[in-house]
Amino acid sequence: MLAALTSLLSTYGYGLVFGLILLESAGLPLPGETMLVIASASAASGHLSVFGVILSAALGAILGDMGGYWIGRKGGSVIFKRILGIAYEEHLVKGQAFFMRYGAASVFLARFVPVVRVIAANLAGISAMHFQTFSLYNAAGGLAWATVMGSIGYFFGSNLPFLESLMRRFGIGVVISIGILSFAIWAARMLVRNESKSIAILERVSEHIKSMKIQAWLTNRFSINQQRLLYFVGGLLLVLFFGWMFGALAEDVIMKDSVTIYDAGIGRWLLAHATEDSSEFFFAVTQLASLWVIGIASLALSAWLFLRKQWSALIAVITSVGGGVLLNLLLKYMFLRQRPDFPNAFYHESGYSFPSGHAMMSVLFYGMTAYILINMTKSWKWRVSFGIGALTLILLIGFSRMALGVHYLTDVLGGWSAGLTWLITCIILLETSFYPSRNPSHLSSKTKQS
Repeated sequence: MLAALTSLLSTYGYGLVFGLILLESAGLPLPGETMLVIASASAASGHLSVFGVILSAALGAILGDMGGYWIGRKGGSVIFKRILGIAYEEHLVKGQAFFMRYGAASVFLARFVPVVRVIAANLAGISAMHFQTFSLYNAAGGLAWATVMGSIGYFFGSNLPFLESLMRRFGIGVVISIGILSFAIWAARMLVRNESKSIAILERVSEHIKSMKIQAWLTNRFSINQQRLLYFVGGLLLVLFFGWMFGALAEDVIMKDSVTIYDAGIGRWLLAHATEDSSEFFFAVTQLASLWVIGIASLALSAWLFLRKQWSALIAVITSVGGGVLLNLLLKYMFLRQRPDFPNAFYHESGYSFPSGHAMMSVLFYGMTAYILINMTKSWKWRVSFGIGALTLILLIGFSRMALGVHYLTDVLGGWSAGLTWLITCIILLETSFYPSRNPSHLSSKTKQS
């Protein structure tokens, strides 16, 4: 199929990208996403423009979904039922479950879910979703999907010889890790170069939170400093979001539904493309979140904060890391999920699987460390470096758990979401309990005094 699509692409170019994705988005089971990746890779070799490919794909996705919406709205889904037969019913069941869970946002999210993507617009029409609401999420989803998938194809296409040699020796896992590192470096450079714009966006988010009704209600009801309220309300929203995410994953684990269906398949695929060198690499990465490394690093950080008399930050580290260890053990014994038992795993671990302790502790230690360091410096460049560096470490550690075959995808996602929920809770306590009047550089000013 790849050879046929490549041959057709050389003849019809952007029109083929647009048409294939248009028909797939309208409801036909065609390889639209594959076509987008192939076309983007072709753009990397100079045969097409990557911007033209992404634009063609976005327009095809948006217009195709609109067509699928109106087909569903006018009762034309019976046509697709006749064309697809039993497969249509299977897609319909999965799509309806997806819609019930995520509501209107499912139009955006479905664009990134292979099976649901084919039926999403059709379902939106069948359920009589308001056209303006559908159009908004459809346009955002189509543009985001085309940009993400087009960029992935372009990256792999422009680095194909190098990637092929790496894959032969190190396996696909290391290649993905290099992709994560490359993206992190690019993101850090972009943020540093666009300092004023980035700060302006953060200020707009801050102003939006300040204008929320709950913020005004709390200000009028209690004599609380506005800045403290900002951290409380903004942090509370994030805690609720990541707490909801953990709850959704936990429900899937218990019911063995949704994302968990793909757990074993993803694990087997990663191990099938692993090599001895890649396993050694990921074993080294995973040690960065082992209990002994986190324990020693936490003691070192605590000692440093103690010598600098940063009492509030010291308490935050002890609470986040120490409380996180206890919380992870509690959650593991609540769900009692057995670990993966892949015969070709690099090594096997004992204990329960959900949520991943390595993923959770990496969020708590490296996340809190980055937060403290960010507040100790006024340099935008260093703040970005600390933040992106911590995020990259967290991603690589989580991925290493899957690449080694000791955790499922949902274990890692559960560890991240539980870790972020507890981390942000600790930061809220730090910001609202210890600082009566929050100054953006309160930690740095204290450092100077000490």
